[in-house]
Amino acid sequence: MTVSKKDQAINEINEVSSTDHAELNKVGDIVIHEDPTIKYIDLDIEFTPQEIERRKTLKFKILTFLWDGYNKHELEKKFLIKLDWFLLSSACCGYFVKALNQNNIGTAYVNGMKEHYSMYGNQYNYMSTLFTVGYIIGAFPSNLILHRISARYYLAGLELFWGIITVLLITPKSINGIYALRFLLGLTEAGYFPGLEYLIGSWYSKEELTKRSAYFACAGSAASLVSGPLQQAILSSGWAQNYLKPFQWMFVFDGVISVPIALYTLFTDPNTPSTTTAFYFNETDKRIALERRRRIGAQLNTRSKYTLKKLKSFFNTWHIWVFPWLFVTFNNSYTPISQQSFQLWMKNDLKLTSYQYNIYPTGLSGGGIGLAIFVAYLNDYFKSRLNAILLVIMYTFVMFSAISLAIWDIPKGLHWFAYFGIGIPLAYGQSMIYSWINTTLAHDDMKRNFIVVCTNTLAYITTAFVPLLTYNQKKAPRFHIGFRYTASIAGLGIFLTLVTNFLLRRDSNRERALVEDKSEKESLALDNYV
Repeated sequence: MTVSKKDQAINEINEVSSTDHAELNKVGDIVIHEDPTIKYIDLDIEFTPQEIERRKTLKFKILTFLWDGYNKHELEKKFLIKLDWFLLSSACCGYFVKALNQNNIGTAYVNGMKEHYSMYGNQYNYMSTLFTVGYIIGAFPSNLILHRISARYYLAGLELFWGIITVLLITPKSINGIYALRFLLGLTEAGYFPGLEYLIGSWYSKEELTKRSAYFACAGSAASLVSGPLQQAILSSGWAQNYLKPFQWMFVFDGVISVPIALYTLFTDPNTPSTTTAFYFNETDKRIALERRRRIGAQLNTRSKYTLKKLKSFFNTWHIWVFPWLFVTFNNSYTPISQQSFQLWMKNDLKLTSYQYNIYPTGLSGGGIGLAIFVAYLNDYFKSRLNAILLVIMYTFVMFSAISLAIWDIPKGLHWFAYFGIGIPLAYGQSMIYSWINTTLAHDDMKRNFIVVCTNTLAYITTAFVPLLTYNQKKAPRFHIGFRYTASIAGLGIFLTLVTNFLLRRDSNRERALVEDKSEKESLALDNYV
């Protein structure tokens, strides 16, 4: 049978497309459709002359800045409202109680726990380190499980278990019992944060993701905002003087509120777009979810099995070597705040009252939340093109502030500025880095999940020993070595941010060149036919 020139040209074009698709997606995009060009639902907007003019108006641009759903199809708008309401409320509530349970030990330490257990030396650091050890051990198994089973059952279970363990913190008669429970708390909390970062990254696009990650991160900051005033309210109440110590009542409160939030997560978490069974999504919504992922070239099959060959392939690209260390520089930069240096300075050097040193740090959390939300909206409006610039600004503030604290004998006003210069800018670092990871690796779901876990775990590995080496509590609050370390790690953060930006631009240029080469081959094939 003779093949016509037209059929031959079409075959050549298909061969070119197949070859170049493999080059552009080396690990492959597994989608529900065999043909990734097939739409699940039409969400295109008709750009009439009137619509084009409407989009040029200042009102339209302002409303789009405030809500990224404003410029979308009506069906997609309704879908986005549902998704934001249920997924973000569940994630933020869960992360709020996680952060409350994780960090309440610091508030308890300066409000009676130290004296109750006759703590001395680095025993506070040991509590933090044992939590971190449990977290590290549980991180990879936890997220391997999450990749294979329903997220809502698993995440709700984690919330319930850490609530129980937090309440049990009132039972030990010695500090050794606290050590054991802190280890178990780290073990149960290990899968939650990276699991939610992965899930949030599974639903949102480049112009939506930073602000959602910011809301998620701010839920953790809100826990710091609440912890101090909560402890102060307990300290000043009459009922808290009965049966338990005031700091122990805080453990009870933090643990009990985890239970209703676990139930809420059980019913509202949507899993991933390809596995969702959420009661609030109809069939149209499920199609919209898949179409939104298809449009950005994201992998839709989220239940692939890990294989040794697949795992090895992750180490053949720069992402695994750069993103985790970039997050380490952010995470370690926060050590002056997490080690209660600010509160201890106010308590020991300034001789402020318990009300003052419990309430004033909320300014870090409150200011950080406001800045993080604004920066996230700004970055999303410019479709994540400001990541590198904003991170460099953040690290610069931290480096200057840490150098100032390392000198220590500085004006009191500069001392206040230095603590706020570390605590407030760092509020937007987490959402910026994780949205960068999620958008960069959207095409490979398994790799994205793996690197999110690696990124978070490596940060916790370093926090298991860095405070012991650099923030010796015997030197509190004058952590001279610690502040110098923080300044150095912030400088490294600037360098790695620039490296990441360079590598992403390089990859983008290579991909663009492949696409242009593909178009050229298609044109040649058609020219030969003609």
